[in-house]
Amino acid sequence: MFWTKTKVSMRKVMLPVAVLGLTAAGMIICSQLNSVSASNAFTASNSIAASPAATFPGTGVGAIPDASAGGPGAFGTPLNITFNVSGLTAPLSDVKVDFTATHSWIGDLNVVLTSPGGTASQVIFSQVGATSATSFGSSSDLLGTYSFFDAAAGTNIWTASAATPVPAGNYRTTAAGPSASTPPFTSLTSPFAGLTTAQVNGTWTLAFRDGAAGDTGSVTAANLTLTGGAAAANDAPVDFNGDGKSDYAIVRNTGGGANGQITWSIALNGGSTIGAAWGLASDFFVPEDYDGDLKDDIAVWRPGAATQAFWYILQSNGNTLRTESFGQAGDDPSVIGDYNGDGKADLAVYRAGASAGLGSTWFFRTTPEGPVNYMPWGQNGDFPAPGDYDGDGKNDFVVQRNNGGGQARFWLSQTTAGFATVVFGTPTDVVVPGDYDGDGKTDIATIRGSAGAINWYIRPSSTGVISGSPTAIFGASATDFPTQGDYDGDGKTDIAIWRPNADATMCNFWSLNSSNGAARVFEWGQNGDYPVANYNAH
Repeated sequence: MFWTKTKVSMRKVMLPVAVLGLTAAGMIICSQLNSVSASNAFTASNSIAASPAATFPGTGVGAIPDASAGGPGAFGTPLNITFNVSGLTAPLSDVKVDFTATHSWIGDLNVVLTSPGGTASQVIFSQVGATSATSFGSSSDLLGTYSFFDAAAGTNIWTASAATPVPAGNYRTTAAGPSASTPPFTSLTSPFAGLTTAQVNGTWTLAFRDGAAGDTGSVTAANLTLTGGAAAANDAPVDFNGDGKSDYAIVRNTGGGANGQITWSIALNGGSTIGAAWGLASDFFVPEDYDGDLKDDIAVWRPGAATQAFWYILQSNGNTLRTESFGQAGDDPSVIGDYNGDGKADLAVYRAGASAGLGSTWFFRTTPEGPVNYMPWGQNGDFPAPGDYDGDGKNDFVVQRNNGGGQARFWLSQTTAGFATVVFGTPTDVVVPGDYDGDGKTDIATIRGSAGAINWYIRPSSTGVISGSPTAIFGASATDFPTQGDYDGDGKTDIAIWRPNADATMCNFWSLNSSNGAARVFEWGQNGDYPVANYNAH
């Protein structure tokens, strides 16, 4: 039995359990690659482009608390407007902020933008018109929408405050007052340009403080627009040509028997087909982007004793073979992923505790033939749920555990967000991780057979809302294999299944587009094949 299906069988979920007649027997000779057309996807180029600007609306708008003291510079409680930033890649190349506000004395105000965790900040303007520490500054009103960014062409807001109200429009940020003369422009982007991807994503704050009693105002709207650095195209699961869409891939035991030759057949989403004879029926199928070119590589893991278990990877970058000994029989290699944030999948296995209740360990290697890293997390009886749950570009250590009373609990050790637990689903649910809401974070997601159908339950990381009702009912529990992936290329994981049939013309991939809710069908494979995307069901 292939491990994923064995697990489903143990959980008594009515999903198919017989797959290719695979066994756990280990072999030590890797099959050679069959000839592949020179025009196949492994030699196609993949484009890299700058991230588009993303705008995040502010929350928490309202009245700016008036200073309790007479001032000047006796700043009161701030009005903190926050922006929930996600899905951006460092470095930032441009920062813009705009707000719509009224205030009867601009010289009272100090306005500061701060990145998540207070890592960096920049004054937008402060005490406009104040020429000394005892000056109240300009009495001009704010009345309109004011935008601040480095490429703005126009008058210094200190000069503009000679008119009342201060004209709405585009401005540069200025050095903090008070100042004996008009202060120089500053760069709004520079303080934030050195932030890492993890530091960019999170809660930004635009703080308004009033520095003298007697004049008041409010903010009714605000937006933060950020432009990331160079970013890769959408990194979809099981995407062999790097076009940002999951492909339709099956493997077939063409050699016959428990250790027969395996042949991969891949229909590129919206394009041509490719194939390779790669691996044996006793191998585990572990496609991922091991060479960092945004194309998943055909790969298998062959169990064996310590030092005799091997990864055989056909790297799409140059059609080169990578062979590496890692893991041992009994390990689960489906936890592959990027554990150090370098854009390449790392060799990884999950090793369950030796007996009930004993601790489990994750082992991973971030450089070829490099040192082995490990993380004790989970225990015998848990099921791994790999993914990047905090959106920092690194895989986290997550397991699903029987919580008693018919409930399951997910235990998360996240590289940035720390430790967390979430009660979700039942212990017999199958874990189907993916980024279903497109916020750059893996969502807790499971499937459950009910009344002959597959019920999908998803907890979006963007909201954290848990519903007792299925997110979707999609698939037949007696026959279908879960194959979640991004088939429409919109950056969100689509609910999907592969359905075999005795009639070879009726073997289909079915997916539910997250972009428009429509179902799509693609005929591929034949009865007895195994859909490769199912490797990420646990």
